[in-house]
Amino acid sequence: MLKFLLLGGMVLVVFGMFGTSMTVAMDAQAQGVPQTAYPGLPTIDTSGSGKRGEVMQWALKMAAHLHCTPARLPTDCQGSGADHYYDAGFPPEIIAWANAHCPGCASWQPDTFQCVVFVIAAYAYVQPLPVQGQNANQYWEHFASEPGWQRLPARGNLPQPGDIMAWNGGAYGHVSIVLGVAPHHTAITFAQANGEFPVQTLPLNPDGSVNTQNGYWNAFEVVGYLHPLTLS
Repeated sequence: MLKFLLLGGMVLVVFGMFGTSMTVAMDAQAQGVPQTAYPGLPTIDTSGSGKRGEVMQWALKMAAHLHCTPARLPTDCQGSGADHYYDAGFPPEIIAWANAHCPGCASWQPDTFQCVVFVIAAYAYVQPLPVQGQNANQYWEHFASEPGWQRLPARGNLPQPGDIMAWNGGAYGHVSIVLGVAPHHTAITFAQANGEFPVQTLPLNPDGSVNTQNGYWNAFEVVGYLHPLTLS
């Protein structure tokens, strides 16, 4: 079980998996859920057990150490800069995986950490993704022919925790990891690198599409979700 509790200026992420419980506390302003983003968002309660929970756990471990500047600020850049710097607390297992699979690659470096490698890293120790250098805006088409994966268009579908959000927009698009959907399907919370906040919540429209008209993501659209059929 995974719960997101918005308490004042803190986001408490509570895990109940592997027979134990873990709580990750992140400052809302510094770590990705601005209080003005979606006022009144209720507790998000999702089934984050098993392999899906592992994907989310890796995503949150990384998100807790991503910033918009080399040195962490008391508050995040509030949309004026993307979170693509990671600090000394970044998971060493992810750094080791990057050094083994893509040594010296700019997109994995601590000052240029990209959204695509964030998603790759979240799955690296759970179920390595069938990707080879695709940009974020190529993921939607690329996964159409990948066995064990299902594409869910954003309109008319709800994702599960651990699914990959595929975005169009900008020169290269964007990808992120779904953390949960509000109980009444009013909002979605996701984790990412090189975005507005490492953990962010956006409202959902009545048709299920993501409302990206928040100022930062205006030129982007969530096309849909890449759903791994083999994850429990």
